[in-house]
Amino acid sequence: MRRYLKQVQLGFFALAALVTAAAGVVILSPELPGRSAAPTQPQPARDAAPEAKPAAEAAPASPPLAVKPVTTQPVALEPSPPPESDLESAWADKLRETPDYRGFFDRMRASFPAEWTQALRDAAADDGLRKPEGVDLLMSLAVQAARVKSGLVAARAGAPALDRLFASQLAVARQLAAGDSALCLDFLNGAAAQSLTQFAASHRPLMANQALAGLEAIDDGGRAAIQRQPPTQADFDLLEKALRAKGLSADAIALLLDGKAPATPIPDDQACRNGVAYLETLANLDEPARMRLYALAVQLMARD
Repeated sequence: MRRYLKQVQLGFFALAALVTAAAGVVILSPELPGRSAAPTQPQPARDAAPEAKPAAEAAPASPPLAVKPVTTQPVALEPSPPPESDLESAWADKLRETPDYRGFFDRMRASFPAEWTQALRDAAADDGLRKPEGVDLLMSLAVQAARVKSGLVAARAGAPALDRLFASQLAVARQLAAGDSALCLDFLNGAAAQSLTQFAASHRPLMANQALAGLEAIDDGGRAAIQRQPPTQADFDLLEKALRAKGLSADAIALLLDGKAPATPIPDDQACRNGVAYLETLANLDEPARMRLYALAVQLMARD
C-alpha cells in the first residue's frame, strides 16, 4: 500500500504541480472545534531528523493528501547570473519542438528571472536538457522554483484565478486516475515534480495549462491582495455533507478532512478516486465557502 498520508497541504492544488503542484485530502480545520486531527499513519524514518521545535513553534497538523500548485513563503533570493548562451540555445531548440510550453516559459522568465536561470541550469545538468523529455523536466523544475519563491501569494488571488488553478489540478488528477493510480497519489500528495516528467511529456497541453495557472494565481494574488476570513464550521459541515452525498464512506471523509487513517488502509485506486471526488466537491460549493476553503488550502501548503 503506497503511503498517501504525506504533507500538510490541500490536495486540491497540485501544480501544484506542476502545479505540483489540488487535491483530495487535507486537514482543512486542524484547530476547529469538532474537527481535531487524529493520528495519521506512521511516516518512514528519515536519514537526519530535523531539530524539534519548541511547542510554541510547532507546525500545524498536516492534511494527508495534497496537490501543490503553488506553495511556501516568499523568499528573497540573490539574482543568478544570466544562463550561458549554449543553455539558451539548447532550450530554444527544445521549445521549437514543444510550443505548448511557450506561454508558461515566457511568463516564468519575466516574473522569476533568477529562478528561471537556476531551473535551466538544473535541467541541463548531465546533459538532461538535450534528452527527449528535457523540456518537461525544465517545466517541472521551473514550477517548483516559482512555488518556493512566492506560492503563498496565490492565496490572495481573485476567484477566477483560484478557480482556474484548482480546475487545472482536477483535470490532471482525473487523467492520472484513469491510467496510473500510484502516480495519481504521488501527484495528490505533492510528490516531486520530476516524478511526473514522463507523464508530462505525453500530456503537454494539460500540464502547460496547470503550470501557467499557478503563475497566474501568484500574479493575480500580488495585485488583488484579497484578505479572506478563515473557513467557518458551517463551511466544513457543508463540505462533509456534499462528500457524503457523493458516496464517500465515513472513513474516507475522516481521512480527507481530519487526516484520520482508517483501520483498514484504503487501496490506492480508491484513494485516488476519493481525491478526485474531493476536488470536484470543492469546485461545486457556493463561491464564498469555496474561496475560503481554497485560500486556507494554499496557506496550509505554504507553511509546509
